[in-house]
Amino acid sequence: MRYQYTSPGFRQRFSPPTFTIPKGVKFLVIINIIVFILAELSGQKSILFTSFGLVPSEVWTNYKVWQLFTYLFIHGGFIHIFFNMFVLWMFGKDLEMQWGKNQFLFFYFTCGIGAGLITVLFGIYSIVPIVGASGAVYGLLVAYGFTYPNRMVYLYGLFPLKVKYMVLGLGVIAFIAFLSANQSNVSHITHLSGMVIGLLFIYFNVNWKNLKMGYYKLRLKNLKQKLPTNNGKEILMKKRVDEILDKLNESGWESLTDQEEKYLTQASKELFGDRPPN
Repeated sequence: MRYQYTSPGFRQRFSPPTFTIPKGVKFLVIINIIVFILAELSGQKSILFTSFGLVPSEVWTNYKVWQLFTYLFIHGGFIHIFFNMFVLWMFGKDLEMQWGKNQFLFFYFTCGIGAGLITVLFGIYSIVPIVGASGAVYGLLVAYGFTYPNRMVYLYGLFPLKVKYMVLGLGVIAFIAFLSANQSNVSHITHLSGMVIGLLFIYFNVNWKNLKMGYYKLRLKNLKQKLPTNNGKEILMKKRVDEILDKLNESGWESLTDQEEKYLTQASKELFGDRPPN
């Protein structure tokens, strides 16, 4: 998964808006809508909420761990599901198109399940069902804020605001609401937890990328001296590796395509095998 810390806004070339829905986002939206319609038609919403919503005491005492996953697909009403699916489409599509479907879904469910787990830990004896995709969606908002920090959004359709400030504002609101003693139908701890999980995921992923980058530099920096001059295949491979490393040094790991990452991995294996780098 790659994160772009230098927003396109710095270079004045924002991507044109798109109304397409990539496969991962489409899958999530369709499943959520189907579950919502079935729940509304069933007339048994209370049973569905207690069985498949997130009930902390049930997860903790009766080991209903599936609720950490299923609660993400259940919503309390039309407004609830509309805003969650709208935000999922609006911000999730760009992330999926950059990361790929599998990595996008992995991040989405990591944030959602992680937010659910933290919610359980903060309310072990609660019998109030928590429902909705908000924990995962708030994680996506954090990722979007890091990936496109200077893109503009229009608050209430009127007031322009950079994404990074919007995400920061949502985080502050969720934190203050969580500290408030007032009763609320909104699970602010789930929102805040989704953001925290998303932030931790990004932090450790980026640091892993930096370690990986240093590893490849160490293995490949003396490649020129190691290659025989009469081996045409390895000379061509070294030339391609040099080009990728130059790009990596100039723009960072986030600038590499999946194909370039795979090429570095394969080149490292072919040229050095199991031998340690010098």
